[in-house]
Amino acid sequence: MLTLGTVVVFACLFLCMPALAQAGEQGIAITAIKPYHYEWSEDDDIARGSPWFNLENYVEVTVENNRNATVESFEVTLYTDDEPIGSKPVEGLSADDTIDVSFEWEPEGEDPLSWEDSAEGAILSYTDTNKIYTLRAVVVEDGKEIAENETNQKVAWNGYMADAPLEIYEHDTVKGGLVYTTGDGQYRSGDSGDDGTKYGTSYDINYDLEIEDGAKLARMYIYYTWSKPKQAGEPKAPKVGVTLETPSGNSEDLSMEKSYNDIKGDLPEPYGTYKYHAWGTYAYDITDYIKESGTYVVSVTNQNDGSDDDFATAFSFAPPAILVVYEDTTAPEREYWILEGADILIGGRRGDAGFLDLEECLNEAEFPGEHLDLAIEEAVLCVVSPWADDSEDDVIYFNGREQGRGLYRGYHHDWSSSEDDIKGISMSIGTEEAQIGIAAIDVTKYLDDYDNEVVQGDDGDNMMPANAFLVITYEKEEEEEEGGDGTAGSPGITAWGPVESVVNNTEGESRTFNISVNQTVDISWQINGTEVQTDEVVTEADYTNTNAVAGTWNVSVIATSAITELHDLHTWIWNVTPAPTATPTPALNITTTPISTPTLVPTTTPKPKPVLTHSSEEKEVVAGAPAEAETPGFELVTSLFILLLVAYLIRRR
Repeated sequence: MLTLGTVVVFACLFLCMPALAQAGEQGIAITAIKPYHYEWSEDDDIARGSPWFNLENYVEVTVENNRNATVESFEVTLYTDDEPIGSKPVEGLSADDTIDVSFEWEPEGEDPLSWEDSAEGAILSYTDTNKIYTLRAVVVEDGKEIAENETNQKVAWNGYMADAPLEIYEHDTVKGGLVYTTGDGQYRSGDSGDDGTKYGTSYDINYDLEIEDGAKLARMYIYYTWSKPKQAGEPKAPKVGVTLETPSGNSEDLSMEKSYNDIKGDLPEPYGTYKYHAWGTYAYDITDYIKESGTYVVSVTNQNDGSDDDFATAFSFAPPAILVVYEDTTAPEREYWILEGADILIGGRRGDAGFLDLEECLNEAEFPGEHLDLAIEEAVLCVVSPWADDSEDDVIYFNGREQGRGLYRGYHHDWSSSEDDIKGISMSIGTEEAQIGIAAIDVTKYLDDYDNEVVQGDDGDNMMPANAFLVITYEKEEEEEEGGDGTAGSPGITAWGPVESVVNNTEGESRTFNISVNQTVDISWQINGTEVQTDEVVTEADYTNTNAVAGTWNVSVIATSAITELHDLHTWIWNVTPAPTATPTPALNITTTPISTPTLVPTTTPKPKPVLTHSSEEKEVVAGAPAEAETPGFELVTSLFILLLVAYLIRRR
């Protein structure tokens, strides 16, 4: 039987249906969350460069207005693992329109590569530092969340960025100069099976050196590349045997003193094929063997027959280089800095390198400390970067000033710095196809009093900054120009301790430095250019720091003759590491907690949240009111009134 109440209910439902349908269609939706490093390709709907650790990345959130009217204002907030990245307001989004809201994102991560040095090479270790983040975007209108969406994104380490500044090896003075040469060596390819890259074969390189009064310091460098892992996820470096034959015929087996290594990083396919191949620099101390002029012969051998799992079985290398700081009593006083390292770079937005920009591929290196307060004749900057050439996509800066592009020489052809009339240091590549780029630049007018800086940048070539030298030539003092044996006018530091140029301590420990001088002098002890102690009219002096502070300190001692005002200087690099803590901090416990692989969340448009909250509250109040005596027929009128009110409110939206 059709009652009046039934008729009223159907009538109200009929009145509400258009409004309810309209409410179902209306809403704000987050239709996409797009993380990328360089840009998002709309044509291919993919990122041009995945997000990388420690670099500036972007997340683009697409918001769509499905309502029939303009949304006046709302706010978009982005979270990573529930930590807010930022919020941005949006004003005036028209009906059926979309907007992309962009956020900057710089997740922090660690280099997966570490190593231990051995006499034969570096033993590499790889730790997967990749992390999967949950990116969640939320739209808030009038203080209420009305839409949200989320996606998962993997972030990895890109080894092609500038992540390994060159390190200081030595800062000192000499009456003499420096020589850097690759002799008659050429690039050796492991893929081609060149001698020296295959087990049981060796490659010999000849170096013609003119040593005036002996070598104060001598180093040899091997620059390796394409060191192949036995299996994915396990980078390996070369196992190398090196012998040095002197002009007198003595043969010496060399042990590697220090290595610097790098990898390309976890690049996505199809660019990740070679991501575990290692590159690097091996450094050898050969000071004790460079004592005479003549031809020195270096022999390089691959010592891994495949049985040593700690090392690669196949690799390539550029010709080894020899660096000599020689003494010459007729030369002016020179101050020099020697930097070493290995940092592979590819910028220029190349897809095979993760779309990195030049600004992300600038290897910075500092020549620490203050130079002598003497009249300067010339300051020369020299850089070494295997696989850099004379193309315009390589750039060099000194103290923030661009020195030029395409300055590297020697990659394809022999070259010598003597062509540019450079003083104090000789740089030379002796053959074609050495695949090493070198440059020598007069930077006298750009020299700062202390902490000078060199930057080598890659804008799309592919290079590995490995060395940088700064050599300052000082004008001769009057006493030297007038002749004499130099003893009375030129103080000389004849002994020092520690004998190592780089010394290490732990925070809080004590360290003593001492020197002996060949005549009576005044002594100034300086740390990072600040004087901390003086000694007057002495031939021996020492300085003790009883409470080492964490950091890297340039400890210099300057011996000055009170009669002639001539100087001699000796410098140590003092590395002080923080004292270990007994109890790890909660932050460390958090970061070491294993992260389970998240389940990918579909990026479908979420259902709109109820927008009639105030009406629901009214219903709750009515439902909770004290019961009153029923009036016959009144409940029908009340129900009809409430239904009509709801229909009216819905239509108003």
